[in-house]
Amino acid sequence: MSTIARCFPQILLLLALLGQPVSAADLPAGDLADDDVDVSYRDGTYSSRLSFSVAASPATALDVLTDFDHMVGVVPNLQSSRIVSRTGRVLVIEQRGKADFGPFSVRFESRRRVEVFPDGRLVADALSGSTKYMHSELRVQAQGRGARIDYQAEMIPDRWLPSALGVSFMRHELAEQFNALRREMERRQAAA
Repeated sequence: MSTIARCFPQILLLLALLGQPVSAADLPAGDLADDDVDVSYRDGTYSSRLSFSVAASPATALDVLTDFDHMVGVVPNLQSSRIVSRTGRVLVIEQRGKADFGPFSVRFESRRRVEVFPDGRLVADALSGSTKYMHSELRVQAQGRGARIDYQAEMIPDRWLPSALGVSFMRHELAEQFNALRREMERRQAAA
């Protein structure tokens, strides 16, 4: 029996659960809902975009976004996170974790090259791990008394997922991760 056939009942259950995305009414004020994250799928590649404002300075936001050695406990699905090397403004980081989505869990690992630019951009490319390809760009800009975060990424996973499942999974995970990062940015800003 094929893997798809064995997992078909679970896939149907998950698709039923995915019909109920997290709405803004279910979240604390300012948090991203799953629907606030734009994810599309084409020819095996997932593309995602999101933007949000945060009540923290751009410097505080960047401190949180580049504090890879202390992300466990901030980002909910991370089990380990560390900077492997640092050369000037280029970091190589390793992260491992487990993402839970409905009745499913997906383990992941990532080794990425992250370049931090003086204009508030972080550009990351996968070196190895649970993706065949991953490229992301994040920009932090001053906005009023806080900052605006704009993020976009392209990814090809190392294992096949039905596209409807992958799109919903990525929306959920990105919203959850960036909500956690936003809360840490605001916590650090308040403590400063």
